[in-house]
Amino acid sequence: MKKIKIVTLGCDKNLVDSEIIAGQLSEKYEVSPDFTKGEAIIINTCGFIGDAKEESIETIFNAIELRTLGNFKKVFVTGCLAERYYDQLKNEMKEVDGVFHLKDFNGIIKELIPDYKPSKDLFDERLALEMEHVAYLRISDGCNHNCSYCAIPSIRGRYTSRTEESILSEVKMLKKGGVKEIILIGQEISSYGTDLYKENRLIELLKGISKIAGKGMWIRLLYTHPPLVTKEFIEFIAKTDNICNYLDFPIEHSETEILKAMYRKDTRDGLLEKIKFIRKTIPNIALRTSIITGFPGETRKVFNNMLKFIKEVKFERLGVFAYSPEEDTDAVDLPNRVTRKTALKRVSEIMDIQQELSYEFNQTLIGNVEKVLIDRVEGEYSIGRTFRDTPDVDCEVLIKGSLDVGEFYQVNIVDATEFDLMGVKM
Repeated sequence: MKKIKIVTLGCDKNLVDSEIIAGQLSEKYEVSPDFTKGEAIIINTCGFIGDAKEESIETIFNAIELRTLGNFKKVFVTGCLAERYYDQLKNEMKEVDGVFHLKDFNGIIKELIPDYKPSKDLFDERLALEMEHVAYLRISDGCNHNCSYCAIPSIRGRYTSRTEESILSEVKMLKKGGVKEIILIGQEISSYGTDLYKENRLIELLKGISKIAGKGMWIRLLYTHPPLVTKEFIEFIAKTDNICNYLDFPIEHSETEILKAMYRKDTRDGLLEKIKFIRKTIPNIALRTSIITGFPGETRKVFNNMLKFIKEVKFERLGVFAYSPEEDTDAVDLPNRVTRKTALKRVSEIMDIQQELSYEFNQTLIGNVEKVLIDRVEGEYSIGRTFRDTPDVDCEVLIKGSLDVGEFYQVNIVDATEFDLMGVKM
């Protein structure tokens, strides 16, 4: 069969789109992110912040060069960058064979399969492009919160929930296909159902997913919206065995004055109170958060207060980004800007603290027997994750010897570094 290469940039929401495209093309083509030659290369871009846009543009130029060398016949571009700068890309990148709006699956596929007829539910025919035993389950798209720094609502539109029927059908398909970990995603999952059913249906949806998944699968929750994380939601996680005691809880900042400027409906005291409740209700919870530093108005005093907050809360997992001023967002016009150099320096300060906190936490795991899902084998090591860790962004467990990918093992943790654990299979 002829070959198609798909390059996915940015977040796991983009990966889902790439897998939908791959699934529809798979009847006529072999599809992989690893091919070096083929009929076409499809680039699913990210356009969220400056660094992501630069990476997307560089990847497009590299693909054009590969076509010039004869490795590929055509280059197609889609994704968030294509949606955000559609006219510019069409007009200024004449070397590209096609630019397609976000989610214009039909347009891309018809370029390669002219007589293509769409399936009833594209999610049921996804083709795994990374790990076959892990699947991202997108329950919604878009966002209504309009945070002052974020361009996502203008790119991906207003919040749109998938039907429960479609989601549960996909869960059944994934379980039948041998998936061992389902990771719920959306721009934020906490508003699920409010548009489609006129009420929040996240807990009801999770009940249905949990029932289908049964005891042999992990369910992981990413991208909650902290102001919408309720006591009822936390109590439900606490009593549901196959939902991992892991919560992506992106606060973005800790200080009330910055949160207000970000249009986030949180306060420092409110966050501390909610985190205290989460940890009391789920004592072994792994909390992951994301922080934006260098936001307009973030004085050194404000930043120091955030450092104190991070040291006090001790998030098990934390990512940090330098603020990126984006056109068509309210924050771009705010006064008291922080220089890029200062913002990047503050990123390093936060990560130095988090590295120490992560080391201290990982040291407490030595001697534990942990359930580990194996993701891959590299050389003499099998590499997997505990319930505390999401693929690609969190810690990994290294176990000497070759174990079966996609299987769970009981592993004795014998050593730990800042971001990795070492273990021995029991």
